[in-house]
Amino acid sequence: MNIGIIQPYSNGFLEIVPESDYWQIAAIHINGQAYCPTPRLYRSEKVALAKATLIYDWLADHEEEISDGGCYCSELKLILWQQSKVS
Repeated sequence: MNIGIIQPYSNGFLEIVPESDYWQIAAIHINGQAYCPTPRLYRSEKVALAKATLIYDWLADHEEEISDGGCYCSELKLILWQQSKVS
């Protein structure tokens, strides 16, 4: 049983999970925050991780544009929701 992958990347990490024969990006963790992208299925683990790295890089470059817990990334055509921290 495959439970998913958490892979370190830059100053954070990428989290992907299997969905049947596909993979989904569960969250992008950057600077102590977690962001969840629009749900999409990717054909392989490698493709999901590659897309997750693109999202991470976009977040790192546009962090100041994110407000009210979410944003739209027109370059990657997806919405990112900032997950609230559990206290």
